[in-house]
Amino acid sequence: MTCVDLLSDTTYPQQAVKQLHQLLSNASEFPVESSQIYGLRQIARQQPDKVLDFARHQSDRAEKLNHQAEVGFWELVAKLCNPSTSEWSVYTEGRTYLPEDIRDEHIPQRQPGMTQEEQRNRNELRTRQRKWLDQWANEHIPAFFERFCTQCLYRKAMIEMSQSNRNNDTSTYQAQREVENSEARQRAFTDARQRG
Repeated sequence: MTCVDLLSDTTYPQQAVKQLHQLLSNASEFPVESSQIYGLRQIARQQPDKVLDFARHQSDRAEKLNHQAEVGFWELVAKLCNPSTSEWSVYTEGRTYLPEDIRDEHIPQRQPGMTQEEQRNRNELRTRQRKWLDQWANEHIPAFFERFCTQCLYRKAMIEMSQSNRNNDTSTYQAQREVENSEARQRAFTDARQRG
């Protein structure tokens, strides 16, 4: 079993649930349409290196339309695939799997007085680290967003079902009240006729 398979069965679904729960804790409707979720999944599959740009573009578009819930959704997507975030992202997960020799603690900090050889060595290690993380992202962003989008579609359906049930409950209550009012009017009319 590969690392991507293992994380796809464990960490990625857990993170998708956690991240969406935080975003949607008080939501009465899902912030984006199903077609947007399918679009996100398609981009993650075909161009994982473009997901961050796509999310930023969607966030900017939603901002112009003043759709704040949608902005929050796309900001979350951007955070989840951003290499420079301090919170959980596909990249921060990848950092825990970096080979020992290219971990941050083994790459010297830039300091005044470094020799050219030390700077070249440092730059080479940083380049290897960046390439390794880019390769990680190309393999893991599609896997993560497959789980994330599936969870989005599930949560969207659950919110819509809950909304539908509330509407049905309201409709049933209103219909019941109309029947009761009609029956009360009928009784009042019958009583009035009998007395009159």
